[in-house]
Amino acid sequence: MNTNDGIYDITWDWPVFVSQLFGFAVILGALSRWVAPPLRTAMRKAQHTIHQQMEESTDAATELAAAQRAFAEAGAAARAEVARIDREAREDADRIVTTLRETAAAEVERVRRQGLRHLAQVHRQLEDELANNLTVAVIDRAESIAVTYSNHRSPDRTASIVSWTS
Repeated sequence: MNTNDGIYDITWDWPVFVSQLFGFAVILGALSRWVAPPLRTAMRKAQHTIHQQMEESTDAATELAAAQRAFAEAGAAARAEVARIDREAREDADRIVTTLRETAAAEVERVRRQGLRHLAQVHRQLEDELANNLTVAVIDRAESIAVTYSNHRSPDRTASIVSWTS
């Protein structure tokens, strides 16, 4: 070692350099011929898969947004339908109540008229019965008066009056 050269003694060994350069070129050639094409294919497939997944994700996000809008619209339509059904049910209930009230009022009126007719019929029957009873009582009383009167007057006239009433 020479002190003028410094601490490092760098020399070129040309045959080693060329052989290493040749080995490097062979390695690069082998890599570019047999390793790089499958690697590029695998990378293209991976990129294609990622691209497809990105498109599917975008499509899914669009479908999700559409589904959420459809769900919201369906919810609004369902609420409107519930309100309509509720309104119709209330209207039907009001009509039914009105009909039942009218029917009940008509039935009350019918029962009242029937009761009045029955009361009038019972009244007539009682009048007829009382008139009949009064007639029988008057006839009985008249007969007893006639019998009493005839007993005081003559016995043979009593027989003719009694035969006449019998």
